[in-house]
Amino acid sequence: MSIIPTIDRELRGLIPPLLQEEREQLEQNILADRKCHDPIVLWQGLILDGHNRFEICIKHGIEFQIVNMTFESREEAIVWILDNQLSRRNLSDIARMEMSIKKMEMLREKAQRNLSLAGGDKKSKGSPLPIVSKPEIEAIHVQKEVAADAGVSKGKLYSYMQIKEHGSPALINKVQSGELKVNTAHRLLPKEILKQLTLAGKMLKFIQSVKPPQGYKAADPEIHSKLVNIASLLDTLLSKLGGPEHGNQ
Repeated sequence: MSIIPTIDRELRGLIPPLLQEEREQLEQNILADRKCHDPIVLWQGLILDGHNRFEICIKHGIEFQIVNMTFESREEAIVWILDNQLSRRNLSDIARMEMSIKKMEMLREKAQRNLSLAGGDKKSKGSPLPIVSKPEIEAIHVQKEVAADAGVSKGKLYSYMQIKEHGSPALINKVQSGELKVNTAHRLLPKEILKQLTLAGKMLKFIQSVKPPQGYKAADPEIHSKLVNIASLLDTLLSKLGGPEHGNQ
């Protein structure tokens, strides 16, 4: 074998791991036939698909076939992995949404780089890449595409993205682990946001408490200046959102 497959942590991390029973069943199937029916897919020697099959075959000394893919960049290889998983695995909705979001982010970044290299900007006319002037309108179109790619409703995707943006790490983890459904977690968001606003209010009080002392500014003017800016930003944010000590709170 001229090419020795290599497992890349980042690439493997893109693929949801098999459950223990799924891994065991795959191993039994390969051992029963003493053959790996599906090839190991590589790009520049790195495994794109077949990590589990590769490990099982190496463990038991079973031969396997290799298919080499050609991509212009690692980015394209990653998009292939995401597309491949979305098309063939019985994934949870959460896993599908995560993959589709990552894929869309990568494609958008590539499009922006291509536009930049072509000398285009937001004012360019006749650009082959659509530029949306209003971020909120662009977000709606992107969400529609991602939802379709993930095979979920746009509403479910929107709720999940809201949870990721505004939920606490504990709430997000419960959703991603399957402990809480997306709709249930989304209904809890107002309480989660209120908790975070309360914490932000406490942080603002702390920053304001260390801002006035005479000696602190003299000791480190740069840090003092940053604290002043952070306090100002937090105060503005809390006033807009009606957080602690603002609005009706």
